[in-house]
Amino acid sequence: MAQKDFKEDRMDTIIGPGAEIEGNLTVRGSMRLDGRLKGKVVVNGTFVLGKSGFFDGELRTKNAVIGGNLKGTIKVDEKIEFETGARFQGDVTCKGLIVNDGVIFDGTCSMTKSGLSQHEGPKFLKNEDKKK
Repeated sequence: MAQKDFKEDRMDTIIGPGAEIEGNLTVRGSMRLDGRLKGKVVVNGTFVLGKSGFFDGELRTKNAVIGGNLKGTIKVDEKIEFETGARFQGDVTCKGLIVNDGVIFDGTCSMTKSGLSQHEGPKFLKNEDKKK
């Protein structure tokens, strides 16, 4: 499940390598992080953490591709892939997991057949939420 498998998701939010952000962030589409981000993030589509990216906090997303450093709690509705060179410390809950050679994975993983339930973690935004 490489990044190209998520081509149905539009990459609307890109945080570049020079950026440092602290706080909560909600993205209706997909997001790529090559900078540093600390906080609570909800991504309706795919979250991509580039090789130069660093994330520390809570993440809730549909799919994820992790190439950089991630520390915290991740809740993924579908699949998460840790690319070669990725470093992870924390807890992940997902439906599908891919860990490539060369990944440092220091944490726990809970996998369920049906993914996350609707009541777990922050809710995803729906189209009708845009009007509010």
